[in-house]
Amino acid sequence: MSDDLLVDVDEHGVMLATFNRPERMNALSDDLRRGLLDALDQASRDDAVKVLVLTGNGRAFCAGAEVGATTSPASSDQPRTPSRHARLDHRGESGRTVEAFVDCDVPVIAAINGPAVGAGFGLACCADIRIMGSSARVSPIFIKRGVASDYGASYWLPRIVGVARAYEIFFEGDLVNADRALEIGLANRVVPDELLMDEAIAYARRIAAGPPLAYTYVRRLIQRSTDMPVHEFAEMEWLFQSNLLGTSDASEGFRSFAEQRPPEFTGQ
Repeated sequence: MSDDLLVDVDEHGVMLATFNRPERMNALSDDLRRGLLDALDQASRDDAVKVLVLTGNGRAFCAGAEVGATTSPASSDQPRTPSRHARLDHRGESGRTVEAFVDCDVPVIAAINGPAVGAGFGLACCADIRIMGSSARVSPIFIKRGVASDYGASYWLPRIVGVARAYEIFFEGDLVNADRALEIGLANRVVPDELLMDEAIAYARRIAAGPPLAYTYVRRLIQRSTDMPVHEFAEMEWLFQSNLLGTSDASEGFRSFAEQRPPEFTGQ
């Protein structure tokens, strides 16, 4: 794992992945992107991980993609011929990262501790739940740079806030404060800055106590619910449900209800 991304898994099964480039407001470097992909993969493959929490070190969540001298298309007067691999790569790092979020088998929570803009906004939208500190601000901001979007922002945002509101946010490109984000459903909750991580970890531990396989199936169902014909979706939904009904966790869920006690799920 890269030093640009710090990863820790606690005894409750909560993986905390922290963007660790505070001097650059956690702008996405190649190492940070690779570390994030590794963390998402580890969260899926390691049964000890129940929930993944993303946050930033310092005063920002993520200030977007790293911008340097070679980033701008106008940075050189000499035309540059892309490699064969680059010409055939229609997903890029952005697309691979979005797919990694979708393919992750555990719930993903973004604890947004500061600005989340551009690609950082996209990463926040890729999360299932967004908890914002009261001073945090978010924006796609792409339109102010003369570009459209990446890191899944224009895919997820209409699903989160609705199509009309997504147009407004993208067309204006302005920073959205935490209270406004909560009002329009972009944030699930807003907490005082100093309580952000305590609240996010406490919520993650609450989720981590639930049935892991059921969470995986719920994520996949919700992700597909807007792009599948209803007959296909209903078949997939019942397939997942019938699989879950045969698990030990389902038996425990019904048994604990009958015995009027909290369930103890094991992931079996």
